[in-house]
Amino acid sequence: MRRSILTTVVVCLGVLVAIAPRPAGAAEKKAKEGQLNGTVHIMNKDTSTITVRKGTVERQIIYNADTKWMYGRQAGAKPSSLDELKEGWYINCKGTFDGAKLLASGCRFRESK
Repeated sequence: MRRSILTTVVVCLGVLVAIAPRPAGAAEKKAKEGQLNGTVHIMNKDTSTITVRKGTVERQIIYNADTKWMYGRQAGAKPSSLDELKEGWYINCKGTFDGAKLLASGCRFRESK
């Protein structure tokens, strides 16, 4: 009798733990922050993407109206805009990854590496 009551309690606790609500942070994965850099290969303003090539590998950067643009090297970078960026220039963008694509929060570019 004692054994069946103990077994019933353990099974009930197991079921309660299994169906208990999870904390909100556990269900959502935190976006991975990072950066991409390389030579601008293709710019597509219709889809708000920039394809960057580093060696033989191509990656995509997605930008939006909130993306901050800077021109120049890190120490002397000046505020700029997307309109000044040209294919063949070097770019370095920081943001969060959505799969293999980078959602850019800020980009710095210049003519050459």
